[in-house]
This record gives sequence, structure tokens and C-alpha cells, in this order.
Amino acid sequence: MAAEPARPRVLLSGASSFSGMWIAEALAARGCHVVATFRQAQGAYGGLRGERVRRVAEVAVACFEADLTTSAIDAVLDRHGPFDVFAHHAAAIENYRDPAYDVGEGVRRNTEGMRRLFRRLKEGGARRVIATGTTFEADERLSGPESLAVSPYGLSKTLTNQALRHFARWEGLDFARFVVAAPFGPWEEGRLVWSLFQAWMQGRPGVVRTPAYVRDNLPVDLLARAYADLVTGGSRGPDDVVRPAGFVGEQGAFALRVAREAQARLGRPCLVQAADQTEFPEPRVRVNDEPAIPADWDEAAFWDAYVGYYRRVEQMGLLQARPA
Repeated sequence: MAAEPARPRVLLSGASSFSGMWIAEALAARGCHVVATFRQAQGAYGGLRGERVRRVAEVAVACFEADLTTSAIDAVLDRHGPFDVFAHHAAAIENYRDPAYDVGEGVRRNTEGMRRLFRRLKEGGARRVIATGTTFEADERLSGPESLAVSPYGLSKTLTNQALRHFARWEGLDFARFVVAAPFGPWEEGRLVWSLFQAWMQGRPGVVRTPAYVRDNLPVDLLARAYADLVTGGSRGPDDVVRPAGFVGEQGAFALRVAREAQARLGRPCLVQAADQTEFPEPRVRVNDEPAIPADWDEAAFWDAYVGYYRRVEQMGLLQARPA
């Protein structure tokens, strides 16, 4: 009788985030042994982030106060290693929307200690690093002025992932970049749809201030599925890039899609007001190009869960609060 293949062992950072929680659950559902690192003590995570952390702890080994840049990560590697894959989903995102975001400081924080960590992972038998990227990085299959990073944060991510790729390859590890566009779904905070539901729950129209931007809104369960495919499907080469795409179109049209689904489930008007967008400080189009909505996806179940999530957040009194 043939032996069953070993479960992939995955070290995951950034699991307290909205998409990180979904990735942890998707990897566990695929049979991966997931060890999730958290920078802070367990009691430091409150609100919706605290609930996400608790969900991750149900499917993964949760290691708290395990900053990747300090000796604390050595204890994680010694106790829970070896690992096959390092899924690096964490990043320095504080004030990432601020035009004054410090690019150099962001790169420093994102790369500090990484080469040493990659070396230790390789010594333990790891084969691969997967780093999360964003469509707001520079040179995303574009040329000319449109190829510039969308923001200082986008530039910091560009430089970060270039550095991580070099560190990984110098240490003999394959490197993959998983490019995230605009995921949406349960357990999110502070995004476009959050503001729409804030208005709808108060009986007001939701406002879309940048309706003409063409963006790529991917249901988060499908993002997590694509990530799990990348982890469990093996390397397609020493330098791999995956760009999963969802609902591609203008943000005004996406808001109307959400409104239709919400109104059908809430039984109340969910009106949308689109601003007259005349300024385009960001590139008008930033999208991925690998369709990730499969034929077997249960879209109705997704919308049921999504609207149900916002109903629950409203009942908890969290919807009108400033997101963490």
C-alpha cells in the first residue's frame, strides 16, 4: 500500500489580516500543516481582527509575539519546523494611503532580517518563498507613465518584493509573487463596500467617489483558493507570478452589483450615488489578468455570507466605528 504524500508544511505571516485569515483557512482545508506567526501577544488583538485571529488559531498553530525580524522567529523554526514553504503575506501597511508614506522606512521594515530568515528556512529544507504583491506596484505589465507605482506604498512594495526575490534566489529558494488586486468578502474592514453598508444601514445612499476607475474586485474565498493552488500545486519555475482576476470593471458598476445583491437580502433600498469623477491621480486601469472565478463557484452562497456578515457587524455596533 502506497504511503500518503506528506502534508505541505507552511509558515504563514500576516494571518491576522482579512485576506490572511482566508488564506490560512484555505491552506488548512487543502491538508497543509500551517504555522501562523503574529507579531503581538494574543490579547493585543481586539475587535474584528481579534475574531480573525481566533479563527486562524482553530485551523493553524498560532505563534504569538513571533516577530520575523527578531530572535523570536528562531524559537518558532526550532519548535515547529522544518517548513516546505514560507507564505509571506505580512507587510508594513500603517498609513499606507498617506501620500507622505515613507517609502524607505517601509522597505526597511519589510526586508529587515529576511535574508537571515530565508537562510534558516533553506537550511531546514524549505523549497520556496511566496510573497504577496499588489496591482499598485510598478511595472505591472504596463509601460510608460502608466507603469509607475500607484502610490508611495506601491513603490515600497515594488522595492520590497524585488529585494525578497533576490534574497530568496541567493539562498537557493524558488520565489513566487502572488499579486492581490481588490479582494472583498466577509471579515473585511474599511473598504469601499464597508462605506456602502454604513450608508445603507442608516437609510442613506452609498457614495462612490471614484466610479470611473477600472479595478479588479475578487471574492476573497476565490483569492484564497488561488493562493492554496499556488502552494499545493508546486513551483512553475524559480521565479513565478500569479495574478488572479475577479470582477473587472469600473468601480461604479461594481458598487451597483453589490447594491443589487444587498437589496435582495436586506429587503431595504440600497441606493448608489456615483460622483462625477474628473481627476485621476491614480492609473485609470489596474487589474489582474488570470480569471479566477470557476464554473463551480457558488456565487449565491458567497453573497448570502457577505451580506450576512455586514448584518452581524451592524448588530454588534461595529459598522459605524472607525475600522482598526
